[in-house]
Amino acid sequence: MPFLRRSLACGLITLAAAAFSPAASAQGTTYAYSVALTVTAPKGSASEAVSKNKTLPAGIKFSPCDASALDQLAFTIKYDAGKPGVGTTPSTLQNVYVIFNRDGGLFFPLVRNPLMTTGAIFKVYPASGNIQAADTYTAVGDNLGGAQTEVILGGNLTVHGLDSGVWLLTAIIAPAATVNFDDPRTWSAWDTVPFMLRKPWKGIITNSCD
Repeated sequence: MPFLRRSLACGLITLAAAAFSPAASAQGTTYAYSVALTVTAPKGSASEAVSKNKTLPAGIKFSPCDASALDQLAFTIKYDAGKPGVGTTPSTLQNVYVIFNRDGGLFFPLVRNPLMTTGAIFKVYPASGNIQAADTYTAVGDNLGGAQTEVILGGNLTVHGLDSGVWLLTAIIAPAATVNFDDPRTWSAWDTVPFMLRKPWKGIITNSCD
């Protein structure tokens, strides 16, 4: 009997450890979600022209907004937001969100829709908590699955008209049912990159990239 009790106890401990292991989930596995953003200065842009000027910011992608050349930047996203279900293997796909914001300013999620509807649009919110789960850059239903690399909006973007200051571009992978844009614990993966237009803050005069 003591041997039987010890064997039963060991078996229960093993089962409990497997059930609560970090690798366990409702689907029996944890998917390696990932996302990475980069900001580059296109050849011939104002940002490229000033990149070798050691008197100007070097720790952040910077565009001077001084009419010396066209102020353009390019944004690239690499992400793996899961894979579609195959046979008895369930889907691990989650939504991808892309959000621009200036510190202390508005939030601009980039929402992509099928071309038959509205295509890609920016929505505007006063706070991150106002962003909706449906404001997706890549929704589950539009995701091919696996590793994807895309240039956001397809190419170099002119930034004229944006406020001066430090901007952030953030990408988030998260399930629509539980995503909370004020709580990173609800995000499966995320990345943020900064870029600066004209000066470190908006200011009162010359406060936009013209």
